[in-house]
Amino acid sequence: MKNLFLFLFLIPTLLSAEVLHVDLICEGESAIYCEDSKKCGSEPAVEIIKIAGNTLVHKIHGNQFLEVDENNVSYEEMDTDGSIGFSLNINRKTGKIEIIRGWSKPYHFIGLCQQPQIKNPYDPT
Repeated sequence: MKNLFLFLFLIPTLLSAEVLHVDLICEGESAIYCEDSKKCGSEPAVEIIKIAGNTLVHKIHGNQFLEVDENNVSYEEMDTDGSIGFSLNINRKTGKIEIIRGWSKPYHFIGLCQQPQIKNPYDPT
């Protein structure tokens, strides 16, 4: 009977896991595309990314469910012709990021991400 009560006492602890929220600032280069969708050059760019649990939250790229493993965070959506519609890949060890959007307005960003060093005013530590 004591084992049953101990087990019932521990169940809520086992079931409540804290979801990880990460804000990233990624600096790098974005490709510039001409009117014929050919790459014309590149320019410095910054991407601000929020990852909540396993979901990408982004103003332009929308909300996407990510594949997360110990080395990478990734997402890939293929277009109807088999080409990349949208792809995101972040290396968790090095912070390297690559974003590719291949639909009507092509976009290609390569850079390096880091967490901003901003202290939360409500954090007592």
